[in-house]
Amino acid sequence: MLLRVDYNSNPNIGILAAANDSVAVVPRDAPESFVEAARKALTVEVVRTNLCRTSLIGAMLAINNHGAVVSNHAERSEVEALESAGLSVAVVNEKHNALGNLILASDEGALVFKGLRKATKRAVKEVMGCEVTEVTSLGRFRTVGSIGVATQRGALLHPSLGEAELELVEEALGVKAEIGTVNMGVGFVKTGIVVNSKGALLGSATTGPEIMRIQETFELM
Repeated sequence: MLLRVDYNSNPNIGILAAANDSVAVVPRDAPESFVEAARKALTVEVVRTNLCRTSLIGAMLAINNHGAVVSNHAERSEVEALESAGLSVAVVNEKHNALGNLILASDEGALVFKGLRKATKRAVKEVMGCEVTEVTSLGRFRTVGSIGVATQRGALLHPSLGEAELELVEEALGVKAEIGTVNMGVGFVKTGIVVNSKGALLGSATTGPEIMRIQETFELM
């Protein structure tokens, strides 16, 4: 199921939440309407917590169906909230705390910003159970996790990516890759979507043609 929603009138919902096929993580003070929409569209358990003392869950959390990685800026109580939902969580000593913006992962592979520490890349491989491909940038952007989203059915990325980069994504993640936008033309796809293999929450400004591309990419007909 696909649902268009906002978060307190903010359509940039992907900055504020993240999900896999079992759980959606939302801010501690998320509106009940947003929580219910996540349950309905994604068919998951919903966990309320902040990360790194902020509500920017999507930016802070790298997640797939095997596990999750957060920086050591996260508080112990925040990590425990993730673990209580059955997530295997690696806490890494990393100067970059917005790991959700620097890692793009499926269950088979992860594209990670080359500037992350070796120990962080090892944690991604071990806890998220996938092969790691280092990249300096995609589409000229170092924040490779912010320009796309991926599930086991596909990946949707910023329109600036060329054919060679899309092929790199497909090889690294093991899924087909397409370009698209959210929220009336925003290329930073991660900002406007929370998706798993069962459904998607879309920013309320997402247009009909954008929804069609999302449906096709993630096979959510």
